[in-house]
Amino acid sequence: MRNYTLSLLCLSGYLLTGCSTQVEQEATLRDLDMQSSQVGQAPVFVKPKSEEEVRQAYDSYLRTAGSEEKGRRAAMGRLAELEMKKLKDLEDNQDTSQQGVADTAQVASLQNTIDLFNKALEEYPDAKDNDLILYKLAQNYDKLGRDEESLAVLRRLTEQFPQSVHYPEAQFRIGEYAFITEDYLSAETAYSEVIFAGEAHPLYEQALTKRGWSRYKQGLNPEAIEDFSLAIKHRKFGNEASLSDKDKGDFNEYFRALALAAKNLPDLASLNDFFNEPEQQPYIYQTYLMISNLQVMEKRYAQANQVMHQFIKTYPDATEVPDALLQTITILRISEQVEQYTVAMESFYQSYNLESTFWNSRKATASYQHVKDSMRDNILLVADAQQSAYRRTKQASNLAQAEKWYKRYLSHYSVHARQDKVYIAYGELLAARGDNAEALALFEKAAYDGEILLDKDAAYATIDLTDKLYRAEPNNKKWLEKHLAYSAQSARLYATEDRYQKVSLHAVELAYKNQRYEDVLNLTNTLSSNLSKSTQTEASYIKALALLKLNRAVDAESILIELAKQATATEARTKFQEAQALAIYQQGKDELNAQNKDKAIAQYVRIAQQLPKASIAADALYEAINLSIANELWPTAAATIELFQKLYASHPNYKDATRQLSNVYLKLGQSDRAALVFEKISAQDSDKSVQMAALWQAAELYETKDKLDDAIRAYVSYANTYTSPYPQYMESMNKLVELYSKKRDGKSVDSWREKILSTDKKTIVNYKTDRTNFIAAQAALALASAKQAKFAGVQLREPLTQRLREKKQFMQEAINLYGEASSYRVATITTESAYAIGDIYQHFSKALLTSERPANLSPEELEQYDILLEDQAFPFEEKAIEFHEINIARSADGTESKWIKESFNALKTLFPSRYARAGKADVYREGGVK
Repeated sequence: MRNYTLSLLCLSGYLLTGCSTQVEQEATLRDLDMQSSQVGQAPVFVKPKSEEEVRQAYDSYLRTAGSEEKGRRAAMGRLAELEMKKLKDLEDNQDTSQQGVADTAQVASLQNTIDLFNKALEEYPDAKDNDLILYKLAQNYDKLGRDEESLAVLRRLTEQFPQSVHYPEAQFRIGEYAFITEDYLSAETAYSEVIFAGEAHPLYEQALTKRGWSRYKQGLNPEAIEDFSLAIKHRKFGNEASLSDKDKGDFNEYFRALALAAKNLPDLASLNDFFNEPEQQPYIYQTYLMISNLQVMEKRYAQANQVMHQFIKTYPDATEVPDALLQTITILRISEQVEQYTVAMESFYQSYNLESTFWNSRKATASYQHVKDSMRDNILLVADAQQSAYRRTKQASNLAQAEKWYKRYLSHYSVHARQDKVYIAYGELLAARGDNAEALALFEKAAYDGEILLDKDAAYATIDLTDKLYRAEPNNKKWLEKHLAYSAQSARLYATEDRYQKVSLHAVELAYKNQRYEDVLNLTNTLSSNLSKSTQTEASYIKALALLKLNRAVDAESILIELAKQATATEARTKFQEAQALAIYQQGKDELNAQNKDKAIAQYVRIAQQLPKASIAADALYEAINLSIANELWPTAAATIELFQKLYASHPNYKDATRQLSNVYLKLGQSDRAALVFEKISAQDSDKSVQMAALWQAAELYETKDKLDDAIRAYVSYANTYTSPYPQYMESMNKLVELYSKKRDGKSVDSWREKILSTDKKTIVNYKTDRTNFIAAQAALALASAKQAKFAGVQLREPLTQRLREKKQFMQEAINLYGEASSYRVATITTESAYAIGDIYQHFSKALLTSERPANLSPEELEQYDILLEDQAFPFEEKAIEFHEINIARSADGTESKWIKESFNALKTLFPSRYARAGKADVYREGGVK
């Protein structure tokens, strides 16, 4: 819905003018606006009604009054007035949160007014003021967005009331509707009716402009030009520069319209027919200029340029010729025709520079001011273009051109040189050419006004240039003094800016680089208080380096320690600690030069102790090792080498230090520590035989010193590393079994015994010896014995089934391991294994007979259960007898063993009546027990 702006109009006045007996009607209608009470002829009380009550009264009156009543039309006017006032109140008091409600009320009020106007027109078609009602009716339709109805009312107004004061405006609105709908011929006709109303009409100028557009849209360019030119001349635009913003907008719009129409003319010289008065001459130039600008917007640069040259050719004596030339130059710049732009500027400068005789009598003109302002910008643009070209090509011609234009600028606009940063640009040009001294003079003008710093970028350039000049002429103290002065001045003002903090540092660095170490100390003391924390830190760092150069290593270290403590970044801390290490090393050198060898060694060692990650720490510590050994300081040498081994295991001299340590320990008589060294040699040496021998020697030394953990570590390392030769490998694992047995670590003992067996199973017979067989057999026997102990520990009681399963499992595992032990044909182990197997079967037979009986068995059931157990136990007893007999039979081939005797004793217990019967020799087979 449209945003309505209604003015409160006295519409009742419109309607009342067509009625007679006005006084009588007013009296009657006034009665509707107030209450009265009369006694006789004197009124005693009159109270005004509310507007809503008045509106309702008029509405009620209209519903009952006939059309012949004289007050009816006046009542309509009064009611319309009330509706419009209500609408205005709604707009004035509108709450944005109730926007929808307000809009609905406004529409309703507008519709009521429309209904009243239509009823008045219907009932009083011949009223002389109906043109006013039609005018307002069209307005209200328009406010509701009912364009077609509004247009119909306007046409009715123009047809019925051609002499009405509202006729021109009605025609203008009709023209607007036609223009919007692209009915340009109808629009032209309607706008013409407005123009016929004369120049005094408020819509005259607008009608000319809109008719011009209508004609332009129809392709009637000369006619359109006529309308646009009439509008311009009617407006009487003054000097463009003095126009208000509104006039400036209209000025541009009118000339844009005129240019659009005129650019299609075959000959622009015909413009003179429309602007033929002397005071109108500027309008011709503006038209050409606007046409050129339109061409530029369309990127038709050649045509744009051609238009301006046509103006110059047609009007060679016009005061705007310099302006036209400037337009052509601008077009060349915009179209990036750099070479042509430069040539055109050169020609223009020769003819129209500010000192040219052309301006002798024209300096008061707008053209002179335009040229003055534009040339200032264009000179800079040409100079910048040439300077940019020089940066790309390094052609001397570009540099010369740029310098020429900068000089021209300074000859005319030096007062603006700082503002336009010409000193900086020109200075950059000279610096690029290597004329640093001349460039410095320009940058100084840009940067400083006495002690006042004006431009920090230019100031930075002065610092940079003085640095370069000093490096070029190190004997010229003037440059160094300027550099330091400018650096300090900038740092004081811009201490928080990173680049100026760097400038301050650079001043310190410059002194340091030039070996002016005392100056470094003085500068850091002067500048650091003005700098940021980070810059102060860096300045202090350089100061510490200067102290080192001055052989004041203790003072340098003090500064560096503090810097390292304060550093939050790892990189910075590392840098300070590296310098600190150098300071300590310097102290060591000083002590060595003074023949204080102990103190020198202490300083070298201190680097590794305090700063072990410093790049020189390892080399300094190795130097301390060599000094200690050379001077037979054995305890110091041992401690130093141990520290070296601890900190620098990957150092190239690590192996050499380890070898030296073994000799040092021998000198000190510390064989146990020598063992540790052998162990390390084993890990470090590239020769495998040396590695094996050193590791085995280390392990034996640990063992002789009863250092079980160290010995175990060495033997474990050997067993895990060297599986060949096989006998030595088996011996290392056997050693581990023995050592873990001493430590009562049964789990580790069993683990290594199992590894012995698994390894031996995978090894071919050719690698085995009697010793390896004995080690393997012994391991199997011990594992079997452990399983037998677990077997014996399981008691056959409830839950009987689970316990019987566990006992049988352990029994089978033990028997298998005893069988494996027997397979190695070691007599003592074989006879012990046979005895143990017999003992297992005997134990299992007894366990079955003595096992816990199930509960709740009747005597008969218990008797049957016992018989069943005897049947189950008997075969195991037979197996026990069988294995003991096999063991006894080994005595026949000369085998002697206590286990044969033990088997005999067991048989006497098992079967006394048969202890002397012959053994079952047929159960023996090659390789073990069947």
